[in-house]
Amino acid sequence: MAAGDISLKRFDIELPSGELVTRELYANGRHQCRVSLLVVKIVEDERGIWVETPLTEVERASATITQFGTPNQPLPPGWYCDTEKNKFDAGLWRRADSGEQCTQASEPVESVPEATVVELIPRYMRAATSVRDDPVRFMGRITLGGKVFTTNGSAGGTIFYTYVDIFPMLTIRLLVRDLTEYHDLHAFSGIVENNKIDIDVYYWMPPSGLRFIENKGLDNPVPVTLEGAYFQTSFIYNYSGGNREKGGIIWKKDTLGLQLRVDDVQRPSGNNPLIEFNRYATIMRAIRYDGWIDSPNREPMSPWRLLDNFGCEHVYRVAYGSSRNFLRLEDVGFEDLD
Repeated sequence: MAAGDISLKRFDIELPSGELVTRELYANGRHQCRVSLLVVKIVEDERGIWVETPLTEVERASATITQFGTPNQPLPPGWYCDTEKNKFDAGLWRRADSGEQCTQASEPVESVPEATVVELIPRYMRAATSVRDDPVRFMGRITLGGKVFTTNGSAGGTIFYTYVDIFPMLTIRLLVRDLTEYHDLHAFSGIVENNKIDIDVYYWMPPSGLRFIENKGLDNPVPVTLEGAYFQTSFIYNYSGGNREKGGIIWKKDTLGLQLRVDDVQRPSGNNPLIEFNRYATIMRAIRYDGWIDSPNREPMSPWRLLDNFGCEHVYRVAYGSSRNFLRLEDVGFEDLD
C-alpha cells in the first residue's frame, strides 16, 4: 500500500428498522422503501497510517443498491434505486381488523452510530408492477479511487457481509364500495350569457390512512366544443334542443382550496361565477353539467386514474344514472384496461 491509497473500514447496508427483511414496498413503480449504507472511508497517509476521511461528493454519488452477488451485479429487471425521496409516503397502509380505522405505517427513525466519521447514505428502492412478489436480496456498492467495494466483499483484510431482503407487496386496490361518496346538488345554478346552467359536484373520500394526491385524468376524454381547461368529459348527451348534460372530472387542480369557475368547466362564461367545489377535503371530484353545448353525443366513459399517498393507482369510470341526471361511479376491471 502507498500514501493516498483508499479503502474502507466499514461498509454496511441496513433497513431503518434494523431488521434484515422488509415487506414495506408496494410494487407499483412509484412507492419507495428506504435502505441505508453506512460507510467509513480510510486513506493511507505518508506515515503509512490509515486515517478516517470523509467521502467526496463524487464518492457519495457512486453509492447505490444492487442485487446481492458479484461487484458488477445489476439490479433485477423492474427494480430501481433512487437517490432522493419522492412525494409518496413510506411504509404500508394498515386497515384495522374491525371497522374502517386505518393507520399509516410509520418508518422507524434510523440511529446514526456514535462515531462521527460513519457516514449514512440513504437510498430508495422502487419496484415496477411487473415484479413478482418474491423476496430479492440486495447489497450496497460504492466506488472509491476507481475501485468497487460492496457489502458482500472485503477490503484490506476486513470482510463485509451485510444484505437486506425486500418482499414487494401487491398494490392497494380500492373499489367503489370502499369509498365514501358525498354530493352537492346545488354547487351552481343560474343563467350565464343567456345559458341556463346547473352544476352538481360529487366527492369521493378513501378510507382512513389513504388520500388521493394525484389525479391523472381520463384515458380518453370526450372532445367537447369550448371545454374548460380544468375539465375532462366522460359522456355528453343531448336531451332537448341543444341542451346537454355532460359528466366528467375536475383535473389539474390537485391542491385543495383552489377556486373553480364556470369557464373552467365550459365556455363562454360571461361574468364567470364561482362554483363551490371545496366542501370536502379530497381531489377526487366529478361534475354533472347541464346547459347548452354545441357538441355531438358521445358516451365512451373511459377509465379515470388517480394515485394515492402510497403511489398506488386506482381506476374508475364516471357513468350516469337516473336518466343521466345523476353521476354514478363504477369500478373498472383489469380486463377493461390495456
